[in-house]
Amino acid sequence: MRNFVQKLAAGVPALAILAGGTVGGGGAAQAGSGGEPQQALSLNVAETAGNVEIQLIALSSVTQQIEYEIELIGNSRARHSGNTSIPAGDRQVLSRLTTNVTGTWCARVNVTEASGEQYTLTAGECE
Repeated sequence: MRNFVQKLAAGVPALAILAGGTVGGGGAAQAGSGGEPQQALSLNVAETAGNVEIQLIALSSVTQQIEYEIELIGNSRARHSGNTSIPAGDRQVLSRLTTNVTGTWCARVNVTEASGEQYTLTAGECE
């Protein structure tokens, strides 16, 4: 058991980088401070000329049930919601949305984890 805890502790800094909360328009995740619990979901953003694609990424340190609602607003509006079980330590793309953009855009994801923790991930220019 002690070796398991040591191995788990060694992997925490990498998880903190990958499982960040809010994502800026440039696509870099912002990890929480060392005292905050790690969020199981994060956003990956890819912008190209006239398009934006967001991916909702799951990477949880524990197996758990996750509920989410995602919305991407650009020239049009795309929505997707899900309720799924994610396994511990297994990186998965839960959702991928793409829209055309000629100006500003916003991606927002409302998340509820099995622990009851609720948070919102955003990318782009959201009000």
